[in-house]
Amino acid sequence: MRVGLLPLDERPVNTRYPAMIAAIAGIELALPPDDLLSRLREPARCDDLAAWLRTIAPALDALIVDVEMLTFGGLIASRISDDPPGAALSRLDVLRAIKHELPDLPILAFNVITRISNADDNTEEPLYWSTYGTRLYRLSQLLDRAAQGEPLTDEIAALRAEIPPDVLRDMLRRRLRNHIVNLASLHLLNSGAIDLLALSSDDTSPFGLGSREKRWLAGWADLLALGQTPLAGDGQETTGRASGVLLMYPGADEVGCALLARIINQRAGRAPRIAPLYAIPGDEEIVAPYEDGPVRLTVERQIHAIGGTVAPDDASPDLWLAVNTPSPRRTEWDETFAAEERDERYDHLDALVERVSELQENGQQVVVADVAYPNGADPVLMELLIEKVDLLRLAGFGAWNTAGNTIGTALAQGCAALLAKTPAQQIAHLRFLLHRFVEDWGYQHVVRRAARAMLERMTGAREPDDTTIGAICRWIETHLNARIGALPGFAGHWRITPGSTRLPWGRLFEVDFALELV
Repeated sequence: MRVGLLPLDERPVNTRYPAMIAAIAGIELALPPDDLLSRLREPARCDDLAAWLRTIAPALDALIVDVEMLTFGGLIASRISDDPPGAALSRLDVLRAIKHELPDLPILAFNVITRISNADDNTEEPLYWSTYGTRLYRLSQLLDRAAQGEPLTDEIAALRAEIPPDVLRDMLRRRLRNHIVNLASLHLLNSGAIDLLALSSDDTSPFGLGSREKRWLAGWADLLALGQTPLAGDGQETTGRASGVLLMYPGADEVGCALLARIINQRAGRAPRIAPLYAIPGDEEIVAPYEDGPVRLTVERQIHAIGGTVAPDDASPDLWLAVNTPSPRRTEWDETFAAEERDERYDHLDALVERVSELQENGQQVVVADVAYPNGADPVLMELLIEKVDLLRLAGFGAWNTAGNTIGTALAQGCAALLAKTPAQQIAHLRFLLHRFVEDWGYQHVVRRAARAMLERMTGAREPDDTTIGAICRWIETHLNARIGALPGFAGHWRITPGSTRLPWGRLFEVDFALELV
């Protein structure tokens, strides 16, 4: 089977991860040539990508397309570009043409409801975000709350006075343009040009302009009988058409992997039954950072995105999903509250890990999704997994970025692992499993912090520049190899491919590396 993927952007989470998951399932994944894709703030070559799609489509069994990449040239380009709506909409015509020429080719599209970042940082935003980012976020929240009836007129007026009119106008103009593209994507689904549309919400929250736009889109979906609104709370999907499916849920960087898993499951002719296990009873109702509903709902949404079902209590599941529930602090892990968190959570995590070990002994397939903290693994959970679980026998692991990112990617690996029969597929599974441990725990929790501290100590800067990036990548590689040495079953058998470590966007937030058997 050969699947084409036009990714959200060029980062490894959107290119390397899907390719590694495809290898586990024995699927060939076709990605665009690197020189056609975006480069941080430099947009992709949209016309050349459209030509690439037309060229490869006849040789594919399924096609996954990110609308941002096709219409704007990538995720960041969708936030910062000045392309008018007409130019963006015209680039969708290639999907209509492909469906007309290849009516039996499944086309799965996804698009992101534009975020409003809560930071005075313009790395991934328009330049004025460095000055007005947090105020624009606050205004977004107030405007949505006011639209829902809260008396906030004075607060909104005071905040508007702090933001230059041209800045606010530009931000709203971009959002309107991107909303038009999302509406056009709904039209593609309604007209049959695509077979599935996932409208995800990037770095969302219960209130804000993004949440408001999501309600508008859900209203049109209801009118068109495309699917159930995401506000009903059960994560289910419905459709008024024989072929079209609409998904709406929080997420972004994991969607390519989730839709690939959906294709994998459809190819196998199954809807895997997945049974969630929550570490701390009751904490499945906590809303994780960057999400708009309880983590229980995140789990259900991601299960449906990959084409699975929540296993009934009396059924034997295909996969167990062990979830380390969000910390009530709703923030990244910090050493200052390590002891207190350990006292609060250790017994629960120990019980969860014992249950995972017991399920393994009974021949069950288990995926572990650690969403206690965004952007890195829970050190207590990792300590217990290393001590008590056969890491090599896990069907998947994730602990990176948002809860949706983690759960969606881990479930995608678990679905692929169910099909890993050949030695090459089993090695591919171990490679991605180790990749997750090394990156989500080794790098995001341990090495990234140490690298930043060292860099600040030596240069006074929090991020590398052209003079330091080579040395810091070599330092990171050495310390990631040390993390592998702490993982039973992997230590002594795997290593970072020498010289493969890099920082894709020249910052410490994300890392890329390859793994090889020793």
